[in-house]
Amino acid sequence: MKESKINYEEFVSRIRCQLYEIIPEDLNMEVNPVLKNNSVHLDSLVLFRDSCGCSPSFYLQDYYAQYLRGVEIDALAEDIYERWQSFMDSSGDVLPDLSFEHCRKYVVYRLVNAAKNKEILKDIPHIPFFDLAIVFYYLINSDINGIQSLRINNHIMKNWNTNTQELFELAQENTPPLFPEIFRSMTDYARQFADSLCCSADLPQERSPYILTNSNGINGASVWLYPGILERVGEELGENFYILPSSTHELLILREQLGFTSPELLKMVFHVNRECVDAEEFLSDNIYYYHIGKKAIKMIPAVGSTQKGTLQND
Repeated sequence: MKESKINYEEFVSRIRCQLYEIIPEDLNMEVNPVLKNNSVHLDSLVLFRDSCGCSPSFYLQDYYAQYLRGVEIDALAEDIYERWQSFMDSSGDVLPDLSFEHCRKYVVYRLVNAAKNKEILKDIPHIPFFDLAIVFYYLINSDINGIQSLRINNHIMKNWNTNTQELFELAQENTPPLFPEIFRSMTDYARQFADSLCCSADLPQERSPYILTNSNGINGASVWLYPGILERVGEELGENFYILPSSTHELLILREQLGFTSPELLKMVFHVNRECVDAEEFLSDNIYYYHIGKKAIKMIPAVGSTQKGTLQND
């Protein structure tokens, strides 16, 4: 008889017990609630020693999903401990330099949905951008294993004796060279990244969109903010185009002459956001239109949205 799966609360209890059996006695463990992008609440498990102030977070909801797919709890506990050891071997014993003089070269920006992040935005410096918000992070490390970063909140900004405008200017200088832009057709992009977006599944090849993202595909929607990026896209396409907010990681670009109507594109984005995009990676249900002659962006709001269409120069 197939064994029934335990619920999430019992899973958390069991994986903690399993970890206590394999970690050293001088290692502490905590599970704390964390507010992530789009007000997604996750449980963060942290292993740490009192003598060390830096340790990675392991989000237990992600591990529970693996458990539901058939991975044993003891294997998941081993994975957490091995990842913690790898982190400590590489950089965990060294406290990060959080002085402004050091961090200013690694201040980067990201784009998030403003309405879904009201609670977070109260405590962090940000700049409104249509229905979105520009937020700032200190980039600790970026490699093949992913990105380690620290969200810059009002307390950090105050300690640095800086302001939102300076953070934006630093991020505008730092982000493009740290995460170079990628603009290519969906077909070419899918050859490189196997997990390409499902939003193009129903599109004929000749109507396929372009992908606009960054070099590692993480938080790539921020490429939108790079100086002159939309003008360069317009020059390559040779016509006006629509910007579809696929997720926080990438934007889809569709040439106007493909003949899609705004309602069709809004319906497509709405469907993809519900069927293909994780809650934490949602960016917007609205779409945007770029006029190459005016060098201006117009937001086209979704039906029922309280947002008004706006026009902004590139």
